[in-house]
Amino acid sequence: MAYVRDLWTKKNPDKTSHKGRIRGSRWGKGKRWQAVWEENGREVTKSFDTWDAADAFCARVRVGQEQGTWITKDKRDVTLKDLWDPWIKSKGGRAKSTVDGYKSAWAHVEPVFGSTPVCELDGPTIVTWIDSLQSRRPNQKEAKPIGSSQKRKVGIVINALCQLAIKQKIIYDHPLETGDLVRQQKGRRRALRVAEVDRLIAAAPNDQAELFVRVLLMTALRPGEAKGLQVEDLEPRRRRLFVRRSMDQLGNAGDTKTHRERDVPIGGELLLDLEDACVGKAPTDPLLPDEHGKVWTTARWRRVWAKMCEDAGLEDVDTYTLKHTAVSMAIASGADVYAIQRMCGHATPATTLNIYGHLWDKGMDSIPTAMDSFIAEERALEAERAKRREHRTARRDGLRAVPDVG
Repeated sequence: MAYVRDLWTKKNPDKTSHKGRIRGSRWGKGKRWQAVWEENGREVTKSFDTWDAADAFCARVRVGQEQGTWITKDKRDVTLKDLWDPWIKSKGGRAKSTVDGYKSAWAHVEPVFGSTPVCELDGPTIVTWIDSLQSRRPNQKEAKPIGSSQKRKVGIVINALCQLAIKQKIIYDHPLETGDLVRQQKGRRRALRVAEVDRLIAAAPNDQAELFVRVLLMTALRPGEAKGLQVEDLEPRRRRLFVRRSMDQLGNAGDTKTHRERDVPIGGELLLDLEDACVGKAPTDPLLPDEHGKVWTTARWRRVWAKMCEDAGLEDVDTYTLKHTAVSMAIASGADVYAIQRMCGHATPATTLNIYGHLWDKGMDSIPTAMDSFIAEERALEAERAKRREHRTARRDGLRAVPDVG
């Protein structure tokens, strides 16, 4: 049971004195009042300046221990950094790009909250801090606010670490409330027009860059997936490209984003050009290499892409614009949501609809015309019915079917 101890006084050894306590050796030194309680069979203490503060703390200890929500002293020192290593190691089965995203988010969290005990985290403080996050890239003169996607990822990491702390009974209440995580804003990615596509392809500095762009435009592959294609992944007779791996920024192979293999259709002149590109290569050679026969790295491709966009007169577009363009053209050509799902490698049709559902809006354009046609058909049908009634009445010489009884 918790109680308060006076550190400045001690029991009076003189039994004949009317004073129960006298000044001790610590009189006037440090904090006077000490809360004392027991954890795991051991005495634990915490000092306070006033008796009221120590007594209130003891009351919290008693209530927490009775309700089973008291955080023991050995767990009160556990920080977010202590939880980070075991948590990130548990994500080894995730795609490398996903794990890299977590590490990038942790780079924001660690300097600010890494050494903070989990039990001392304050929800409103965390939310305010996330909202004010900024980043300065090497080529930027001034720091700029990071995007909603990165802010949300930072919140997800903190939220996950707190969930782990609750699971290990380090804390019992989550500092963040439902809805505190930043909502990711939908990207405003646009689809290129055919004329823009033609200018982009014409601006390719070599055949390898041109073929790479054309594959992205016709398959909706992620750039890392296209970089990871090998010669053996092309099956001309089936008119299919098999997506089995993805490359990271340095050109190292890893799993696809969804850890699933899939195939995408390929045909026409592009299929013939891909067959030509396979000539003289080993099955495991890159299908879409750079001009040196090597796998495209992100740094190398960015330079080539930037020059292509500049020469084509395109601004504010990235390689993922080609994926959006491919999906847009597929939908305009009549592809349904399930075909687009397989093409993009999404886990469910719902994911496809959340990202690309607006591209089916062209179907709404036909609704007014269809409604006008329906109304016109109904009017014509009603007019035909009235005409048939008049004809039947005239044929009966205007007599009623049942004569009136006089």
